[in-house]
Amino acid sequence: MSKARTPAAAGLQVEVERVFRAAYPLPDFVDVSPGYRSNVHVVIVSRKFDNMTERQKHDTVWEIAREHFGKDAQRISILLAYSPDELKG
Repeated sequence: MSKARTPAAAGLQVEVERVFRAAYPLPDFVDVSPGYRSNVHVVIVSRKFDNMTERQKHDTVWEIAREHFGKDAQRISILLAYSPDELKG
């Protein structure tokens, strides 16, 4: 089944990327991709998350989402934050 994107969903994806890219500029990694229905999924990899607990990372990124999107933050169905060291195998 393909994920058809409505203009509103595509606009949300662009806006979410803009907001998180401003908070986590290069060389940090920010990926915003289509989620279920009109939701989006976000993955952020940043040194800013070094030495943070899972709870601190969660609170940090969701605070940004709520601040910028208010009730529309619920349209971010997945929001993951990692330090680069966490992804090393």
